[in-house]
Amino acid sequence: MTRPVSPLLALLIACAWASPGAQTPPTLRVIGTNDFHGGLEARRDASGRLWGGAVALAGVIARARAECVAPACYSILVDAGDEFQGQAASTLARGEPVSEIFNHIGFDAAALGNHDLDWGRDVLRARMAQEHYPVLSANIRASDGKPVGWIAPDTIIRRGPFVIGVIGVMTLEAQTAIAATNLAGIEFVDPVPIVDSLTRQLRRRGANVVIVVAHAGADCSDTARTVCAGEILDDARRLHGSVDAIVAGHRHVLLNSRVEGIPVTSARMSGQAIDVIDLMPAAHAARAEVRDVFVDSVHVDTTVARLVASALSAAGPRLNRQIATIAQDMSQHDYGELAVGDLLADGMRAAGHADFAAMNHGGVRASLRAGAATYASLFEIQPFGNRLVEIRANGAAMRRYFERMVSAHFPDAFISGARAVVDTTRPPGSRIVSLTLDSRNPLDDRAQYTIVINDFMATGGDDLAFTDPKAVTRDLGIIDLDATVAYLKTLPSPVRAPRADRWTFEP
Repeated sequence: MTRPVSPLLALLIACAWASPGAQTPPTLRVIGTNDFHGGLEARRDASGRLWGGAVALAGVIARARAECVAPACYSILVDAGDEFQGQAASTLARGEPVSEIFNHIGFDAAALGNHDLDWGRDVLRARMAQEHYPVLSANIRASDGKPVGWIAPDTIIRRGPFVIGVIGVMTLEAQTAIAATNLAGIEFVDPVPIVDSLTRQLRRRGANVVIVVAHAGADCSDTARTVCAGEILDDARRLHGSVDAIVAGHRHVLLNSRVEGIPVTSARMSGQAIDVIDLMPAAHAARAEVRDVFVDSVHVDTTVARLVASALSAAGPRLNRQIATIAQDMSQHDYGELAVGDLLADGMRAAGHADFAAMNHGGVRASLRAGAATYASLFEIQPFGNRLVEIRANGAAMRRYFERMVSAHFPDAFISGARAVVDTTRPPGSRIVSLTLDSRNPLDDRAQYTIVINDFMATGGDDLAFTDPKAVTRDLGIIDLDATVAYLKTLPSPVRAPRADRWTFEP
């Protein structure tokens, strides 16, 4: 495991290399990306500045490579998973444009991400066959516990004097973040002992650097980027092997941390940033940064621009069809009660003419911006094509289901048709102290009610299956995005944010 070098040792190394006739030890530059999510086009931030997208990403990667010149410096480019599933032009083409663009940019290896399995293994393996770099997952296992044969756990890349072992791992959240039908026959197990074992094997095979590309992440405090916690940092603390760097993903955040001297980075999402980790093995030292990708400050890669234009053209004019006018921004975020999620839940409830609806947080992939809402912009919010399911059960079963949506201090789903008051000091399963309908009438435990959820949730996604044995389930035959489009067309224009008093947390 890489350890921070002491100031005295660093000075001695510097003096030794600065002596007459000495050469500076070479640097290995690891350039990383993660969670591209089919982000072919740049998007504006709250200030109106364009960032991310394939063209600008290619330009920033090219700049980082150009700064690293042999024999003083050698570079590799890796991705931490979730290449696909996001913007419409890529998703409608089942990720082909992304694979083509990543081939042109010249990636060396990638980790498998949970959303790379959204279209099933056949589509994933077609993308893997198209790509000129290996997609890795060391902790995937068949139902009999053995490694699967169609994806490698690691690879070796050679750059000048560097023999680099790269190991790919998947978050254990994949067990509930991947649709059950796409998980059939496979599972993901604790990656730490596997990484330790593979690190030793790679060292024996001649690797003098080992990098982990992990589709697993962590979150940092908004006020102090150094205050971070999460799965990948916990895993890094448990490692016993000599890993030199970890390029992470999954959480869509900026992460630049260290665990036992190991740089651990993550570069937002959709090409909005890149990781740049400079490893100096001879000095047992490393430096890392995350560079934002802004469109107005990079050289345009004309080949990538042509590939993006071709993908947009192939997607067809329907993407630009205006569905509604939105009065104000409705933001997307991981936690809490947010207008865009509540709006989607309202649309689900309307589509099923149901008493209630619930929408998992992870299914809301983008914000709804003020102004014209096109089919393409709505597609980015709901890109998965989930089917809506109606569940009929009594009030007692509904109450238990609403309890499942409650974590310690925030809800795990957006709801429609109900108002819930939650006491966070009570134990799980008994936190909801008041559950009423929109009419303000209390839920009747003996009455029959209906709730609409999506099929991802219904099959256990995000651990939000409706498990009551007496419940009656019916597939509505409606795609979630279609429900949203139809619902927006019924609302007065411009569409305003729905009421936000559905969850109340006390104290």
